[in-house]
Amino acid sequence: MTGGVVLAGWLLVSGPIVGMFPVGNPALVSEWSMPHDRFIATVGAHRSAWAWLNAGFALATIATTAGLVVFALSLPDGSAVAGVLSASIGYLVGGTLWCAVLAIRTRITPHLADQEAEASARPDALLLDAATTGLFQGFVLITGVALAGLGVALLLTATGAVGVAVLILLCGIGAIGWLLGTGDVIPAALYLPTLVLGVALLAHWTP
Repeated sequence: MTGGVVLAGWLLVSGPIVGMFPVGNPALVSEWSMPHDRFIATVGAHRSAWAWLNAGFALATIATTAGLVVFALSLPDGSAVAGVLSASIGYLVGGTLWCAVLAIRTRITPHLADQEAEASARPDALLLDAATTGLFQGFVLITGVALAGLGVALLLTATGAVGVAVLILLCGIGAIGWLLGTGDVIPAALYLPTLVLGVALLAHWTP
């Protein structure tokens, strides 16, 4: 196992694990199921935790993207490099949209909490919410396609354990189906397949 593969494994594992610590903050862990006005008030009362939560997601995304690129460039087979690198580029595009959402909501949501109670219902606030929702859905869709493509690339080039490749493929397809069915996805779930890939790399399940 090359040094590049080891580095890729650590990036894929450590980024999401470290990044998920602030995401699990008890003060905010139930926020996604709250009514919108209560959600904004909760963020306003826990501003530092909210900033760290978004930073955690950003860290996980950046580390995962880097890990996928390093993994692709460490593979000995040219077709495997092309397939995994293409999926990595797709993940980068989706991750860029997600980081944009994170940056916007880090700044805007606490700002809304400083306004009057009806601020979140103003046309400008509703428009911004619709825009960030669109960016988020784009992130999920592109990331789902990238994960499915990564799984297919691993399967077609016989790179690593078949079970890992199938899991990544199914998670990608599942994320797309989840989004199309509900219009929303729990973001943390999208880091699971690449986390498993990282564990596989460190456990020598892939070359």
